[in-house]
Amino acid sequence: MSFIKKLSYYFALLFLVQTAQGCVGKQQTHASTDSTPVINKNPAIRVNTIGDEQLFRNCLAKFKTVVKVKNKAAITAFFNFPLQTLPQWTNDELKNSTIMPQEGLIKQAEFSTYFNDIFTKDAIKLIAASKEDDLSEIEKKTSENYYITLKQVTDKGSILFELQKQYTQNNGQETLFGFVFGKVRGTYKIISYYRPWPLK
Repeated sequence: MSFIKKLSYYFALLFLVQTAQGCVGKQQTHASTDSTPVINKNPAIRVNTIGDEQLFRNCLAKFKTVVKVKNKAAITAFFNFPLQTLPQWTNDELKNSTIMPQEGLIKQAEFSTYFNDIFTKDAIKLIAASKEDDLSEIEKKTSENYYITLKQVTDKGSILFELQKQYTQNNGQETLFGFVFGKVRGTYKIISYYRPWPLK
């Protein structure tokens, strides 16, 4: 091989090596700046990209649907047990009386006993027809013992939401009922039901 041919061969070889290095460099740069979300390959770790409010609203929409058709098994699945069923207590009430939250707890096995007391004809109609004015978000830093007690079963740092309905009964008396929703192991569940008198 002549000197010129050897020189041309080495230049061609050098060019190929540099081109290959340039491609690798470009690929690495692309990989480091790629904004494509990383897929969670560990099924035990849940990647949650939806906020608490959206999770709650999704839960509420499904709950209203199953309540409307009074699907008992499907409705029960929306509750976290043991379920708190005492009337809501205030901090002022705590100063003047002894509140025993454990007295209001019911287990899943007991739920069917109280199902018709919770889901009366009026309640089913009012839950299905509930609107934005019936909903509220509980402040994360609330000082109310009732909500602080409920938070003990929820995911740390998550938000509580409440559905409350006030209405007039057939006898002309006004009353109300409500459900508090909390995030438990990544899913919103009903963690309390209340009305003006104890359920148990």
